Amino acid sequence: MVSNKRIVWITLLLLITSYFSISNFILPVPDSQSSSGFSAKRVSDDIKIISKEPHSSEHPAERERVRSFLAERLREIGFDVEVEYYDSIGNIYASLPPLYSVSGEEPTYVLLMAHLDSRHANIINGKTHYSKGAADDGYGLGVILELAKGVVKYRDDWSQGVKILFTDAEETNLGGIKMAVAKRGDFLSDVGFIINIEARGVKGPALLFETSPGNSKLVNLYSKARFPAGYSLTSFVYNILPNYSDFSLIKEEYSGINIAVIDNLDYYHTEMDSFENISLSSIQHYGEQLTPILKSYLKENRYSDINYLRSSTDSVYFTLPLFGIVVFSAIGYNTLNVIVLLCFVFNFIYLLKTNKIGIFNVLKTIIKLLIVLFFVVAFSWTGSWLIALINGASYKLIGLAHLRFDEVFSIICLILTFLLIIMTFKKIIKDNIYRLKEYIISSELILLVSSIIIFSITGENFFLLFPLIFSLISRALKGYKFELVTTVFLVVLLLFIVIPFIYSLYIALYTGSIFIPLAIFTLLLFSILPALYSVSTKLA
Repeated sequence: MVSNKRIVWITLLLLITSYFSISNFILPVPDSQSSSGFSAKRVSDDIKIISKEPHSSEHPAERERVRSFLAERLREIGFDVEVEYYDSIGNIYASLPPLYSVSGEEPTYVLLMAHLDSRHANIINGKTHYSKGAADDGYGLGVILELAKGVVKYRDDWSQGVKILFTDAEETNLGGIKMAVAKRGDFLSDVGFIINIEARGVKGPALLFETSPGNSKLVNLYSKARFPAGYSLTSFVYNILPNYSDFSLIKEEYSGINIAVIDNLDYYHTEMDSFENISLSSIQHYGEQLTPILKSYLKENRYSDINYLRSSTDSVYFTLPLFGIVVFSAIGYNTLNVIVLLCFVFNFIYLLKTNKIGIFNVLKTIIKLLIVLFFVVAFSWTGSWLIALINGASYKLIGLAHLRFDEVFSIICLILTFLLIIMTFKKIIKDNIYRLKEYIISSELILLVSSIIIFSITGENFFLLFPLIFSLISRALKGYKFELVTTVFLVVLLLFIVIPFIYSLYIALYTGSIFIPLAIFTLLLFSILPALYSVSTKLA
């Protein structure tokens, strides 16, 4: 039987690594007020003024106060500023060209964009909430002001210029950006790169969650960021969310990126989106990423071509905390998928021909693992439906938030999933080497089929592909002199790749979709338990 000591060792490794992979220690330390670089503290001073009171479409006087404050701050920094009204909508347009043109040509511009209105009345559990807009979109407004103040210090070196658009009425059907497109084509015509800054929460890392199509050159530029964080798959996820940003309307016409914090949906569009709940580390993370990106774009002559960032290909990218962002070309990623598929098929045929596994036992094991996966999905989905019922809310797949006991429920689901998988693993293998091999092959088959299905839908599958790669490599390491150290290192690396994505997926979709991240977590454990079990014999 699998000993309790082994279970404790495996559990501790998984818990500690998972915690560090998603903890805020990966976020930068906020710079002080006197810092010569980007300072979250200075940004917070602006946010404090912006978020003094609700300033939604239902608060015209308060919104005008915010608009006037922003326009004056931009003028102080040195920008030419226009405030243009369209009935009740008032956008702020600001620009600052380079001091010297490239080869006498008209300059191209980077456009920094955020919205100045807060959320209008939002009824949650019978209570009407008015957000003060500290994060949504005080983060965007404050960060852009601080970035603008920073880039003018090296204006002598600019090859491109800077434009800023603070849209109004974003929260009411994207009214401001629609008017900008309809009325101010001249302002947008020389823009070669857009950075839109948003917030769908109040804390956590600022994620690159959306790009314009054909993002390969954009991702190369983004890779210059400090503490980069993002997943190309989130563009697919964002398209199914009930949220749209200003950038969503224009991403087909302009090259650009959309960046936002997404943690704590319970505060999103509520009165809890206030100055008291802002995260200085999250604000600093925006700045640490965008400062080097802006410097590169403004200084390098190649970006004077307005179409330079357009591409016919998309990159696949994901975050590896502490190390940066991992980028694959579409061809490279597809090739990797094919190689992994061929490796599995050849190995599977070899094991069958040498009678090292029995096809009937493999099929039985697959059925057992699929039953576990089905139970995890069914239990967590039913539980989220019951939590909604207890709270008197209507169940919905995406964005089911503001519920009592939802965090407790999520923790219970995670613990029960882990215990169920451990018990199933113990029951199947019973310290039998042949059953262990059949378990490994069965889990790999499930991962392979799941990867193919997900890839056919989204074009990506890294959160399943890399567990499969790990499983194949760990089998090859059997008996290797440094098997223990290598396996533990690979497990930690794999968890750092997949666990932050699972967590990001959960906080993006929330309680109604908890079965999706739990299903991925289940498949992840299927892949790593055999290797951890094997090396635990050297420790327990």
